[in-house]
Amino acid sequence: MKKLFMLMGMLSILSLSAMQPCTLSCKSSKGCQESDDGPTSHVNFFVNALYWQAREDGLDYMIKNSNGSPFINCGTVERVEFDAHGGFRVGVGYCHNCCPVGVSAYYTRYNASGCDKRATTFPTVLFPVWSNPSTTIVTEQNAQARICLSMSMFDVHANTVLSPNDCVSIMPVLGLRYASIKQQFNINANGGQSGGPFAFVIDDCVAMQNDFRGVGPKVGINTIWGSWHGVSIFGAMDIALLYGKFDITQKENVEFTEGVLATTFLDIKCNRFHITRPNMGLILGLQWHWQKGRFDTCIAIGWEHQYFFGQNQLMRFSDDVNPGVNTAVQGDLAMQGLTVAVSVAF
Repeated sequence: MKKLFMLMGMLSILSLSAMQPCTLSCKSSKGCQESDDGPTSHVNFFVNALYWQAREDGLDYMIKNSNGSPFINCGTVERVEFDAHGGFRVGVGYCHNCCPVGVSAYYTRYNASGCDKRATTFPTVLFPVWSNPSTTIVTEQNAQARICLSMSMFDVHANTVLSPNDCVSIMPVLGLRYASIKQQFNINANGGQSGGPFAFVIDDCVAMQNDFRGVGPKVGINTIWGSWHGVSIFGAMDIALLYGKFDITQKENVEFTEGVLATTFLDIKCNRFHITRPNMGLILGLQWHWQKGRFDTCIAIGWEHQYFFGQNQLMRFSDDVNPGVNTAVQGDLAMQGLTVAVSVAF
């Protein structure tokens, strides 16, 4: 019995969000009575430190052309990238010897941002990627882009141990996930040239926001491979289908003459729609588990991935005759990096 509880404690150590660190799963062959092996019920608390870097499709903001021609014949695509940032995950789990199923709940929070800028001199020029064609802006000389991300997830799930053995242990997971992802993408450029009645661009400001909130079921599996003095390899994966709402705004203001109010060429105030978006997660790492008295303690470190499909729903406008013609980016959002977990169960 004591060996079984140690095995379950090891199974509970670290997983990725849907199979978060330190989920208890209990199963007893002695019914509901208190035994010498430990208490009838168990509670565990866990905390994760995250150090991830986010990546996303569709964050290009300028194309740099180095020979000054009106065509892109020596171009470099300039993108803004997220810097690596820290985050956290906290939660609690509970199980009882009378029931082979454990339950847990946890909250994950991760914020990230990134900035990129380019300053050029003739003959090098910048061709804007996000400017509305109605602005008639042909080139820019200086540009800066900034991206911000705020991600929150709340999970509730149940898990159990199926057919544990001395070499490999498996724990299926079934639950519910809520996710909120907020993004801001801003571009400022100046020194450009206009093909319209104005000669120079004093300030071209493009401000975009892309928010998503969704909830849905998730399934997953945790595995533990071998054990040597409490040290073992673990791997876990999950998938969730999140039904939710996108809320997108885009605006572009251009100032052609200093001291004159900027002209608004684009102002999408309301772009809301509902859709289902998949979310996948994967983690692989090492964990160390030990037991002293009624306390089970675990420390683990792993490399974790979180992948959100189709999160970048910003629109690129491409026709100066019909300003409504656009193409949605449909870019995926990925977060990956180190996850370190500490758990105490009693």
